[in-house]
Amino acid sequence: MESEITKKFKSTEGSLFIPYISLGDPNYEDSKRWADAIIKGGGDILELGIPFSDPVADGPVIQRAFSRAFMNPFSLEKIFATTRSIKDANPSTPLVYLTYFNPIYHMGIEKFLSAANKAGVSGFIIPDLPFDSPESHELFSKASKYAIDLIHLVTPATEKSRIHKMKKNSSGFIYYVTSFGVTGERKDFSLDLEERIQYVRKDMGLPIAAGFGISTPDQAAKISKFSDGVIIGSSIQKIIEDHGSNLEICAEKLEIYCKSIRSAMR
Repeated sequence: MESEITKKFKSTEGSLFIPYISLGDPNYEDSKRWADAIIKGGGDILELGIPFSDPVADGPVIQRAFSRAFMNPFSLEKIFATTRSIKDANPSTPLVYLTYFNPIYHMGIEKFLSAANKAGVSGFIIPDLPFDSPESHELFSKASKYAIDLIHLVTPATEKSRIHKMKKNSSGFIYYVTSFGVTGERKDFSLDLEERIQYVRKDMGLPIAAGFGISTPDQAAKISKFSDGVIIGSSIQKIIEDHGSNLEICAEKLEIYCKSIRSAMR
């Protein structure tokens, strides 16, 4: 069964814009408003972060977003219900969870997959789950029954032999990490970024979306020339951090920012 994400890449010309928000920051009701504004601003696929106490791949901005989210009553049921509301309001936009493996393991893989499917999610990104672990193989096998993609990360340090092995349990697209370190704005990226993305695309046979550190229209324009997607999280989350206390102003700033990114991309 072809996933919603695969259909989106096939049906969209140029590079896709994949914005990110942390669910529950500053509360779950406002997350729906942020999602609407971001998608209205041109988001093609929306990445939703599930707040987690030990986000090893995330930098200070997203860590603070998770801290604010945890000031609200947290439950996975609330996460799934909020996700369903976002999907109902934006039915043509694929939703992807960025989560760590612990919540999935704690709830149970099959139960989590079923709930995510009912919530309208069509992909998982799990930074702390190695592609060659038994849990990754199990998750990939079971997720395919729901047409949910398992999107793995490739970093500047990932050896070509491991990239090749990753093919057998990857789907949707590959999340290419543009530079070493955690999420957060940067001025420079790996010198061989274009070459590496082209190599991974050819070897994996999947679209390649680049993320970590991209924040400006100029950066998005440059990277979208050779990537199939551009992922932006921290800059969007910083707008919510700075303006989240005012619903209308924050939503307006999110939409304007996303339009500036979308219009700069190929």
